[in-house]
Order: sequence, then C-alpha cells, then structure tokens
Amino acid sequence: MCAAGVRQKRAYKTRCCGQEFHAGDKAPPPPFLCLAAYSCKCAPGALVQIDVGVGQVFGVNKDDNIYTRFGSSWTQLPGKLKHVTVGPAGVWGVNKENHIYKLVGANWVNVPGLLKQIDAGGDQFVAGANHHDAPFCLPKKNTVGYSGSNSAMNWRHIPGGLKYYSCGPYSCWGVNSKDQIFVRKGVNSFNCLGDGSWQHIPGALSMIEVGSDGSVYGVNSAGHVYRREQTSACKPEGSHWTHIPIYGGQVKHVSFDLGHLWFILKNDTIYDCTDL
Repeated sequence: MCAAGVRQKRAYKTRCCGQEFHAGDKAPPPPFLCLAAYSCKCAPGALVQIDVGVGQVFGVNKDDNIYTRFGSSWTQLPGKLKHVTVGPAGVWGVNKENHIYKLVGANWVNVPGLLKQIDAGGDQFVAGANHHDAPFCLPKKNTVGYSGSNSAMNWRHIPGGLKYYSCGPYSCWGVNSKDQIFVRKGVNSFNCLGDGSWQHIPGALSMIEVGSDGSVYGVNSAGHVYRREQTSACKPEGSHWTHIPIYGGQVKHVSFDLGHLWFILKNDTIYDCTDL
C-alpha cells in the first residue's frame, strides 16, 4: 500500500521462455526480449517508420519503399513514400516532396496539399504537419469518400507549431521543435479542430503516436519509450508518463494498436511487443 500522494512503482518482473527476469537483468537475446511487462519479438526486415491501426501494419524503409504486413511476412506495395499511416480514415502517406497520397483500391491517388508527416488515427479524419511545422487536419467528409481529383478538399489549419502530430478517437497529440508536448481535446469526425486550445503536457518527446483506443506512446531524443497513463474520453490528457524500459536509448519510432506495441530501433530493426 502506498502512502497518500505517493505513486507506487511498477514491479518489472516477468517470465519468458521458462526464465524469470527482473528489472535490470540482462535480457534474453533476440528475437525475444523480456523486459518490463512486455514480450517482444523481432520481426524480419528493416524500416525507418511504422504505423499500425485497425488491425493493419504499414511501414517504409530507408529507400522509401512501402510495406504492409500479412501474417508473419511483409508485402511490398507499389510507389515511394517517406511516411505512411493507417487508421479509420484509410491508408495515407507522403513522399519526399511532401505530396500527399491516399490508397484507393490498389492505387495511390494524389491528394491536394503538402505535408511532411501524416496520421490517419483520428475518427475518420486525417491530420499532420507541413514543412513549416504548421499542423492541419482534414475532416471526415473529405477523407472517407476521397477517390481522386474530382473530390473537394477542405484542409483546416490549426494554430500553433508542431513537427509531429497524431490523433486518436478523442484527442490529438503533438510535439514541437523543442520536443514540448501538447494535447488537443474535443476532436471528432465532424470537428477535427477540437475545442480550439492546446494543453501543454510536462515532459519532452521527439515523436508521439496515439493508438486507435486513445492510448499515447512516444520516444524522446535519447531513444527511450514512454506511455501516457490513464487517458480516457473524460480525461484525454491522462495523469503521468511511465517509462517503458525496452531497448533503452536505441528506439526511434513507436506505434500501438490492439495490444501490440511496435517499435523501430535506430538501426532500423523492427520489434512487435505484447503485454504479458
């Protein structure tokens, strides 16, 4: 029992491959890791960015080749993208010229606008940041039915400056050039702008991702992974950050969906982790 006002630390004790590991113990070798409360398996291949949502996994490698995962293997898709995203709004991406594309059937269809980073995790709306760190969002009426040049676009500019912007079912989170963290509440499929204000969240992250269930994960500049605790529709900002001691100092990108925490190391190695 913790004293009032004192947060109880998680006991990072787990069992894997018939052995018991404690925080600080040397981890078993790849492809399995047993650190914290996760069991992690190395996935073959190499990616620089990954995004997971609605049960699907997409990623791009250093050559801007695009891949999606079927079962335990990767399938390459046509085209070149530097950032890809999957979620309730479909599959979207941006290339090295910051042109925006949506996957319609088996084809990438160009979408008017320019973004350097894009996210489809909102409630059927799309959000992202451009090369000037200006955040934008595209409401449901423009995303779901978009199929080509005949479709109308209505990108909404969001005041502020963010280098990375990600949305979930009831909130959007972003980080700026100083790694400061902000959350925007009240977002939905009809109002991707939210309640019109930013709430600053203590901490520092270089990238951040919101899961399809509203969970929030991020990576800091030192390569450490963090999870925001107790986020909910009633309290989107959550309560505090928990450090996830997985490959500390080596992680550069994370994404979470349906109980799976995917992350990429600085050497482009891919891991799929699940709660034990």
